[in-house]
Amino acid sequence: MRLIRIIGSIVFSLLFLSMAAGAGYGDTRFSPDALIRMPGKENAIIVEKETQTLSVWAGDEERVKKVFSVPCSTGEVAGPKTKAGDKKTPEGVYFLKDEYEDRYLTPVYGKKAFPSDYPNFLDLRLGKQGSAIWIHGTDKPLRPMDSNGCIALDNDNIMALAGYIQLDATPLIIVEKIGLKPAEELALERRRIDTFLKGWTQSLESGSYHDYLAHYDSTYLPDIAWWETWLRLRTAARKGGISLKVLAEQVGIYAQGKVVVVLMDMYLASGGDREYLGKRQFFIKDSPKGPVILGDLFQKKAAPYEGGSAVLVAAAGKVVRDGAADDEVLETVEQWLAAWSAKDMAEYAAFYASDFYSDGLGKKAWVRRKKQLAGRYDYIKVTGSDYKVVKKKDGYVVSFLQSYRSSGFSAKGRKKLKLVKKGGAWKIYRENWKGK
Repeated sequence: MRLIRIIGSIVFSLLFLSMAAGAGYGDTRFSPDALIRMPGKENAIIVEKETQTLSVWAGDEERVKKVFSVPCSTGEVAGPKTKAGDKKTPEGVYFLKDEYEDRYLTPVYGKKAFPSDYPNFLDLRLGKQGSAIWIHGTDKPLRPMDSNGCIALDNDNIMALAGYIQLDATPLIIVEKIGLKPAEELALERRRIDTFLKGWTQSLESGSYHDYLAHYDSTYLPDIAWWETWLRLRTAARKGGISLKVLAEQVGIYAQGKVVVVLMDMYLASGGDREYLGKRQFFIKDSPKGPVILGDLFQKKAAPYEGGSAVLVAAAGKVVRDGAADDEVLETVEQWLAAWSAKDMAEYAAFYASDFYSDGLGKKAWVRRKKQLAGRYDYIKVTGSDYKVVKKKDGYVVSFLQSYRSSGFSAKGRKKLKLVKKGGAWKIYRENWKGK
């Protein structure tokens, strides 16, 4: 056994040196086939079991480069992991979920450790078992294929690797051997998956239940208990003139064999506002009809919503409610302008909160001054335009261009009103004016 270990170490060193100097990895016309798209400012970790090498890649969708490469040690038994205790390292696309320092670790894990999400959604569907697959350091000499299934690095290297890792975002791609593809082929795969994802988001924005389900593999039925609620919110938004768009940004596309994992920041957008839905992970494979979703989930909780597809409903409900509240606030402002123009001072006073304060005046003094102005002029005409409505934690701020005309005085300027909810109605709490 000792002789086998020695021979293994020699082969391990030769393979690592060969990889580092290999012709294919330095040719920018080719990239690892696992990296279909790298979002800007993101990294990807690839573990190649054949050479017992861990490498970090960075770049963008046009070009990637290797920025870090060190020897590693994987499971002492060859092949992909399928069950607990088989001493094999899994193969697939994973993400690192936590980071442990040496003070929380036993010596076998070295100075730092990163637990992965094995078994992931797809592993569980395939009946794979086992757990606790980590990238970690080690306090003993590093030897090839010498772990129980984890990926071990020298302590100095695990500390250096930590600087490249973003939890829940940096993919850990474990393969037997890194394959290379021409840039043109990877660009074609990107376009194909982009087209698929665009169709999926459009089915959410305006499609039917059947349009949505058409993007999923026939063996997987996504949870669609939220669909009817989403449809009602979509309809209410359309009637209220509110646009709802599902956006996918920072899209990373990572492959292992026929399985592709897409990680992206999802947003529900309405006008200039956006609600963050979290990072969503897809498992997509080739099929006779092209890409299909084998399963989907949210990488982590998207505060303030709960995880799962229901976050879309929760976000849409907030957007629609806020849109309706915007309309109520603007209607209140227009009614206030109408009361002032009509010199209906009782109605005018009713728009103000009891604790209103402006220009050193409380509500009573403010209304008394306005009554004096109304009695001085034969007519008053106040109109608003260029409205801007901003939601605040305790109410709304509405700013607009106000035009004031009366029998004795005219002015234009920017009016700003802060409105709060009092007794079920919007009331003016603060008022400011800046003349032109």
